[in-house]
Amino acid sequence: MGNKKITLIDGAIGTYLTKKGYSGITPELACIERDDLVEEIHTEYVESGAEIILTNTFGANKLRLSKKKLEDKHQIINEKGIEIATKVKNKKNILIAGDIGPTGELLYPYGNIKQEECEEIFFSHAKFFIGKVDMIVLETFTDLSELKIAYSILKKNFQITIIPCLSFQIGKEYKTIMGNTIEDYINWTKDMDVKVIGINCGVGSEQMKEIVKKISFITEKPLWVKPNAGIPQLLHGKVVYPESKEKFAENCLYMCKNFPVEFIGGCCGTDPSYIKHLKEKINEYN
Repeated sequence: MGNKKITLIDGAIGTYLTKKGYSGITPELACIERDDLVEEIHTEYVESGAEIILTNTFGANKLRLSKKKLEDKHQIINEKGIEIATKVKNKKNILIAGDIGPTGELLYPYGNIKQEECEEIFFSHAKFFIGKVDMIVLETFTDLSELKIAYSILKKNFQITIIPCLSFQIGKEYKTIMGNTIEDYINWTKDMDVKVIGINCGVGSEQMKEIVKKISFITEKPLWVKPNAGIPQLLHGKVVYPESKEKFAENCLYMCKNFPVEFIGGCCGTDPSYIKHLKEKINEYN
């Protein structure tokens, strides 16, 4: 790791909002209903050492919002999400990533959504971020075909850094839910000349080590990595993430030391204490 710069990203927003008592119909709605809470979360992450924060807009695309009868809030949620993150950025020296998740529907022929509609959804989501954020992160995609559509339409229309992130599942092969392999993904990033390759969610930091190791055999490009705090379990009717912040930080540090991981943070189940612990570990090592 030595002279390699490690950039710390924030942790989860959705699961942390729940932990803080927010119970709105979707986490993104907190941008309007509880902007103070969203700002508090961003601030906590920055104070824990995060140098990049993601806007609370993961599921704020037209299609996902329409499923929750919130399509009329499409613009205001995204604009507020950016505004809250910008407020935090203005006080601290950090970067903002506009967070865009998948449509939430399967692509035709597995589902009903066709490519043109898919392109329109991503285009109309991304346009809110242009000129207002430092980069766009396409995260938690489980279908490489959908990620390709999102990445291509943004690349074609906007001058902004785009970081694609695919989510793999546990298993010997580590494939996505749609059966895409690590090799499929990395080959596509080579074809598209993707500068930073992202992997997030789906697995805990223990499994993420294996995925990152496999990726490092195929490419030396910088990696953007956000594992969950372990594999979720159901305990007394509640979803819990069993990985301690110590174990999480240890595994993340291992990835930074041994593989081309240059951006590291947390996904579901992590909170500012995980990022703070990781920051301390990275500081000890640097």
